[in-house]
Amino acid sequence: MNNKKINLILIGFIIATLAGGFWYYRRTHPKYVPLPPRPEVTLTIIPGWNLRQVAEYLVNKGFASSTSQVYRYTGEPAKVYSKPWNTEIPSLANDFANRPPLQSFEGYLAPDTYQVYKDAALREIIVKLLLQRNDEVDYQEIRRIEKESGHSWHEILTMASLVEKEARTPEDMALVADIFWRRNKIKWALQSCATVNYITGKNDPAVSGKDKAIDSLYNTYKYPGLPPGPISNPGLVAITAVLYPTQNNYWYFMSDTDGKMHYAKTLEEHGLNRARFLN
Repeated sequence: MNNKKINLILIGFIIATLAGGFWYYRRTHPKYVPLPPRPEVTLTIIPGWNLRQVAEYLVNKGFASSTSQVYRYTGEPAKVYSKPWNTEIPSLANDFANRPPLQSFEGYLAPDTYQVYKDAALREIIVKLLLQRNDEVDYQEIRRIEKESGHSWHEILTMASLVEKEARTPEDMALVADIFWRRNKIKWALQSCATVNYITGKNDPAVSGKDKAIDSLYNTYKYPGLPPGPISNPGLVAITAVLYPTQNNYWYFMSDTDGKMHYAKTLEEHGLNRARFLN
């Protein structure tokens, strides 16, 4: 047998061996089938939503069975706890160490549009909203402003939550922020209807005298200064307005039926605006 025939036989043997090995491998190792991608859904948290609205939204989206389930992670709206309240997410304790221990996470959920897994746990979603708030602000700048203004980050968030509910445009937010800061400085009642609506859960543009008399620390008609904590989860526009307000000489403001703001320097002017634009 010459070398050529021997080489052909060896080549054939090698091919047969490889083919057999490949066949055996396929039989003993089923073809890998990648898992289908986890479906995602879009969640949109609107600037100015409070914990009630966020909780109801998450229930409607199927991520929670009840609003009380959400509150176990966020705390309850319009409530000042009698003893330090701890979320069921202990890992967040250090991230929000400056939050007063008797306060919920109202104001600390960042309004934004999120892509989340459809089967995500409620805990994952709450953590995502909370950490987004941490990621979206420059804390070095916040610390500088805290030092210069004497206001804590919690107070800044609280003021921003009021401004978010009282004004619509960035320009009006910056004007209202200055009015509220000046009122707060002289211990003048802020008289924000939004704080009363936060207590009652209503959305009345002009709250009733009965509601204004509600005994709650969140009632800025009854108690001067800022409420104990935020009344909504403000967006970055409102936070920016509070950090950098537009100085003005107004002390009063009101919104007409079209949402346009009207400002006044005196109570008399404010009364004329109300008579002109609301009646």
